Amino acid sequence: MTANAACVTCGDPLPEAVAGRRYCSNACRQRAYRERSSARDDSPHDSTVPSPLDTFVGRREELASLARHGTDRLVTLAGPAGAGKTRLAVQHVSKRADQTWWTALAPASDAVQAIYHAVGAHPLPNRSVLDAVIAEIEQHRRPLLVLDNCEHLLLDVADVVAELLACCPRLRVLATSREPLRLAGEQVFAVGELELPPADCDVAEALRHDAVVLFRDRAVSVDRSFEVDAANVADVVAVCRSLDGMPLAIELAARRITVLSPADILARLGDRLALLTGGPRAAEDRHRTLRTAIGWSYDLLSEEEQAASRRLAALGVPFDLGVASAVCGVPDALELLTGLEQKSLLVVDRVGGHTTFRQLESVRLYCYERAIAHGDLTLVADRVVEWVCSVVEPEISSFFPSPPVVLRLDRNVGLLELAVARTAETGDWSRHALAIVATAWTSTPRGPRGAPTEQLHQALSQPMPQPYRSTLAVLAAMHHRVRGGWHVTRRFAEESLAIERADARRPGTTARALEVLASAEAHTGDPALAWQMFDEAAVLLHDSDDKLARAILLNSYGWTLLQHGFADRAAPLVREALTLTRLIGLPHMLNPVLHSAGAIALARRSYPEAVELFRESLEVGSEHPMDQYYDLEGLALGLVGVGSDDERALSLLTSASLVRTRYDFRAEPYWQALLDDARAVCRERITAVRLRAAESTGERMSLAQAISYALTAQPLAEDDGVVSARELHVATLVAEGLTNRQIGQRLGISPHTVARHVTHARSKLGLRSRAQLAVWAGRQTH
Repeated sequence: MTANAACVTCGDPLPEAVAGRRYCSNACRQRAYRERSSARDDSPHDSTVPSPLDTFVGRREELASLARHGTDRLVTLAGPAGAGKTRLAVQHVSKRADQTWWTALAPASDAVQAIYHAVGAHPLPNRSVLDAVIAEIEQHRRPLLVLDNCEHLLLDVADVVAELLACCPRLRVLATSREPLRLAGEQVFAVGELELPPADCDVAEALRHDAVVLFRDRAVSVDRSFEVDAANVADVVAVCRSLDGMPLAIELAARRITVLSPADILARLGDRLALLTGGPRAAEDRHRTLRTAIGWSYDLLSEEEQAASRRLAALGVPFDLGVASAVCGVPDALELLTGLEQKSLLVVDRVGGHTTFRQLESVRLYCYERAIAHGDLTLVADRVVEWVCSVVEPEISSFFPSPPVVLRLDRNVGLLELAVARTAETGDWSRHALAIVATAWTSTPRGPRGAPTEQLHQALSQPMPQPYRSTLAVLAAMHHRVRGGWHVTRRFAEESLAIERADARRPGTTARALEVLASAEAHTGDPALAWQMFDEAAVLLHDSDDKLARAILLNSYGWTLLQHGFADRAAPLVREALTLTRLIGLPHMLNPVLHSAGAIALARRSYPEAVELFRESLEVGSEHPMDQYYDLEGLALGLVGVGSDDERALSLLTSASLVRTRYDFRAEPYWQALLDDARAVCRERITAVRLRAAESTGERMSLAQAISYALTAQPLAEDDGVVSARELHVATLVAEGLTNRQIGQRLGISPHTVARHVTHARSKLGLRSRAQLAVWAGRQTH
């Protein structure tokens, strides 16, 4: 029987003649009105919208978006503990003139009863509580029911909401929860971090971001003398960034300003769960400390989800689905990760078409505590070791690991240190060797490819299977090759080759040992013997389908020939290597081959061609900027040869030199001579004042900034600042007229991240508007 099938007051059936009405007579209608008034007066729950005493900060985009979706019947604000879902809901509904009921579900154990009291319903004879709620709601033209904090009653709430929406066509529902209700037609609004400023911003820039404004406002509420100034802005920004822009955590941190400076707060954030306490007395218990706020979510998880949260926290770094499956001990962790993400305990990042997961740092620290208590740390470490070895071992006999494997390790490089430490701790030297191999194959934007010298030497001093030793030895040889240690390179390469010759079953690794030994022989012994070794390696790879291995070998052969004055012999080898690498379709692997092609163009005095090749190499190698100092030098040599931009060339040479010094990367004698000659030419052609300015520019730039500087068509003016390569890319897309959302879709990043890049670029360049940035970017690309 539907709600309209009987009189809602006396319960008598309604005759067909009055079908569609709710009362059988005026007497029943008046009686219902009196009972509703009495029920409202006696209701034990206050259903009015809360009236916060503090200021509301930020969330402009969220509020605007909610306003645009004002006709949607079910909207859920979903987000992690302390994201400010309730506060956003209050702000959204506070200006409504229609009937709004606020239902605080946090203390409730029965959703229907809580809603019944919130709407001021009254009992109906022979009818259910839900029927009474429906009857009350139907009295209003545009009712809005707010259900705050649904997560602990999720199934109950979902059932009730589904019934209410079906029976009350004018009703709209706004829910706040740490996970969606998952009902048909539900519009989910993710409530995450507040807008964060870049790490190196000034006071004016910092105060344009909501997280810093919130910190300032809450700090001022307890200490009227506090202000964000030049002395503390870096610490305030670092606190907000460390707290992931989460409002509750920022508010609790700001309240400590009465006894701690921003620097003191920052220093104590390693123990933030103990530090971030003491919320307002009027706040609910679970919002008075960060620990209880996160614990509320953790306690609602199933045992399997709790175990996954603890073990993933022990990783301490972002992870992909494969790593999560291995660490959680399941064949496929997709459902686990999906559940944790929906419960706002995981953050999903999508970059370059690849998906990774991470926990907000405060959540991770809470779960890490639980991991220690449950003894999960050694279990996780052992499973990480197993995962690393499962990725590396199948590639151990290859000339070069397959690019997908290298990319997979690069994306999970943070796990390798854990695997190295665990295998050394347990004395598992065979798997330790594989962990070191993995480290040697990987790189990050912040450091060069390869394992540290001490790790390689220490690993080689331990017992291990001969194939592993051969691979480690050749990696050690390659490590010393880029540092100019040719005699050490030769020794390790000879050790690897001796193992391979004794085995004679692994042509790939034999060819690799020959390639490295040949390059060392060319510099320390007999170049003619080196050419023979290169030829032998090429024969070993002749019947292989490994185009990448052949490309790497041909490029090394050509580069070594060039250094000994054989540019004409080198050219066809490098040309073939370039063709093979382009066919493979791996842009980042083009970097060393384009460098060799550019060097050959320099040797032939084809300077414009060299400039274009080195520019292309800088563009395609952006994923691994630490490999690009060579290209900065090559482009500088080309610019000096053309005679078009000596000051830019000197800045690039200076920046690349700092990278070489920092990581002990020594140029080959042939290349070093070219660099020295170019600097001498610059000193002759540039005045003393401009010479020093150019060198100073190079000294101040990071490698990423130097790459951005190299790729701009005109030198940056002295007051322009230096934008990063990613900021420049975003700026060029702004110049094309793309919105932040469109740019984010193209680059695989969030619109929020795009907005940060735009703001940071404008700040560096001193530009007041997005339009000015577009004009600037247009000038750089024409």
